[in-house]
Amino acid sequence: MSVKGVNNYQWADDTYNQCFISNTGFTQLLAKEPYMISASEYQKACKRLSIIHDFQDRCISLFRKALSENNDVLLHWLLNETPVSFGKEYHRNLKSHHYTKPVFFRTDEMSMGKIAEIQCPGSLWGEMELMYQKYHRLGYPVGDISPALELTRQLRDYLGAEPIVHYLIDNASIPIGIRYFIQQTRPHIRYWGIDKDVLAFKNTKEDDKEIAVCNFVRTHSFFGLCGENYFNSRLNKEPLNFKYDFPPYVLFDQKATLVLPFWNKTRDYFTNEIRDIIIYSAPICGDTIQIEDGSEISIEEFSELSQSKRDYYLKYAGSDVSINWGSRSVQRLKKDSAPICLKKLKQCVSDYKRGKIWMIQKAISEKNQVTYTERSGEEKAEYLNTKYSFFYGPFDLIGAVTTHSRKNIVHGQPDSIVNLIVSRG
Repeated sequence: MSVKGVNNYQWADDTYNQCFISNTGFTQLLAKEPYMISASEYQKACKRLSIIHDFQDRCISLFRKALSENNDVLLHWLLNETPVSFGKEYHRNLKSHHYTKPVFFRTDEMSMGKIAEIQCPGSLWGEMELMYQKYHRLGYPVGDISPALELTRQLRDYLGAEPIVHYLIDNASIPIGIRYFIQQTRPHIRYWGIDKDVLAFKNTKEDDKEIAVCNFVRTHSFFGLCGENYFNSRLNKEPLNFKYDFPPYVLFDQKATLVLPFWNKTRDYFTNEIRDIIIYSAPICGDTIQIEDGSEISIEEFSELSQSKRDYYLKYAGSDVSINWGSRSVQRLKKDSAPICLKKLKQCVSDYKRGKIWMIQKAISEKNQVTYTERSGEEKAEYLNTKYSFFYGPFDLIGAVTTHSRKNIVHGQPDSIVNLIVSRG
């Protein structure tokens, strides 16, 4: 089928729908051509993986230190609204091998190299693969290895074995894209509940009957992982035989970690190299706020700042899964009058005392021109707000996309335009 003009969307819809019988189709808009960046920019994105891994390692070390020393201030921030059953004692009882880094994850960058969020594994994997297939068909220089095949290669190397994956897709924000990506990795990856040859038990011992054959579990949510039928049994499996994509602790299922490199209570645990790649973020946990220049001012003084100096996003930073994804509970304080801004910040301080945590993050935005085709067939070119998303595996960059939107908070909406990032070199 042609992938030109309006048929582009027919092809995209059919490609998604035929994987697992569905009528959802592709839910966003497609750019006309790849988003080209220089070879040096692409290499910088590749090198960011080691810095992100360093950030994650330091977060884990700090969290475990807080648990062992019962640091109430830090634990109040990092455990926040986590239920007691998965609170301090649960995390203290985990073994060292449970505290691995997220294996596959996505960064959201509001300007290239400035990270606003890191999600494991995050959405848009299917959209990235679809865009790769589209441009590959049209002859663009997108390389010979698709994102799905690159993930397969890295997962096999990470496990040191043929992957048998249980993927909990019920908590993905756009399940149809994840279903398509799963299909693109088969048969190189076999999946529990999809591939018939893995519907068997490892052995017949009575205490192992409940543990399905599987050496890797993927999920989009810590709490989704904890609610999985085999969770307790898999938690006790030997680390050589079984690994997690999203590790079984709450630390990285929230934005709370983003403030740690800047917060005066934790800043010394992190390097300037880490601070250089994360957008300035600060917690709201009292009557003063630490702003980007390092000074601390009262929330009243912050509210009275000029709009240009008050250009921060107010973001929910905690673990409540109903509001910590998809740009929910994100507001731009610059747009508020001083009294409204102060009212919001006072509510955040009140929330903090009850374990509901908020942070401010410096507002960074970038506009770029994108040419795309409407579903009607009309071609348009517009300057739109741009978000860069880079997808990483345990060893290397897997791929990248841009999302373009008229809204300041760029997220996957029906009028968002998705594009594949391609290196010129």
